[in-house]
Amino acid sequence: MVTPRSRKGYSLMELMLVVAILGVIVSAAPRMFTGIYRFTRMITAKAEIQKNARGTLSNINRGLRQAQASSILVDQVSGQPPHSRITFTRYKTDGSTEVVSYYQSGKKLYMSTNLAAGKKVCDDLRYIAFTYPKSDDSYIVSISVTFEKATYEGAAKALQMAVEKVRVMN
Repeated sequence: MVTPRSRKGYSLMELMLVVAILGVIVSAAPRMFTGIYRFTRMITAKAEIQKNARGTLSNINRGLRQAQASSILVDQVSGQPPHSRITFTRYKTDGSTEVVSYYQSGKKLYMSTNLAAGKKVCDDLRYIAFTYPKSDDSYIVSISVTFEKATYEGAAKALQMAVEKVRVMN
């Protein structure tokens, strides 16, 4: 009696199906990885500019609260946006005073004391503006700030911390 041979291996149809499925997966993978990369860069940029914005606004808020309201001057450094510099006199802990200035230079924000060279406060600054929200109250200063961070393929993520009002205590 002759027994039928057991067939080993795969048929041509099964191999073609596997190749077709692999082709679909391989063609979709680059788009998926690109999407994941873009998403990761966007989230990272957002977190960094939020951290910069919060730290910067906190730093300026602390300094302005100690200012003498009558000494506040809002102007601009040559070639920079309007209202992008604020200069004021504040009291130090020993009772003396010092002149403090926050100003934008390019995409950086600097702080200088007693008209010395400025110390960098933050990077990635697109725009900052100091204004008085009420013309009859010189004890409230409004700060509007926008930060921008590069993400992918020349794109950028911008975050505007619209307005923070600071009450000058002196």
